Amino acid sequence: MKKVALLTIFWTFIAHASVSLPVEGQNLLTDKTVKASVENKKGLVVVFLSAVCPCSNSHVAELTKISNEYPDFNFIAIHSNANEEVAVAKNYFTDKKLPFPVIQDSKAKLADEFKALKTPHVYVVRPNGEIAYQGGVTNSADCSKADKNFLRDALDDIKQSHVVRTPSGRTLGCVIKRG
Repeated sequence: MKKVALLTIFWTFIAHASVSLPVEGQNLLTDKTVKASVENKKGLVVVFLSAVCPCSNSHVAELTKISNEYPDFNFIAIHSNANEEVAVAKNYFTDKKLPFPVIQDSKAKLADEFKALKTPHVYVVRPNGEIAYQGGVTNSADCSKADKNFLRDALDDIKQSHVVRTPSGRTLGCVIKRG
């Protein structure tokens, strides 16, 4: 009975968590300030990525594909790992050609605000700042071996004006190293 009560409290907290919008920071690739908002969109997809984590890397192509297939959502990546040199990250993300900006979060302020733990860790934020989904992109550390795509499911639910059936999914990958 105690486990049920604790799970209920946990899921209630997750379902009602929120963040401040817009998400703002310096674009790693252009050095210009970026403000990611949900203006005229169904939501904002915020994904914490790494330049060296194999799990993060295995999801980059899928995230690119999803961002192109869901134009009703804005996308932004955040790089918060203190143990990864900015030059290495800049080269990595330049090479990957993501179709959305990458914010350099040198002091992990955004990682702390979102409570991001690993890479990739994704959040879907509704226009009111409510976090509709948080967790892994898929249910596998290797995207090609996933049989469940948490992010796609959440975006489909929101697109169809449904409640997100799975508001949280297990986050797999490398721990975000804070300074």
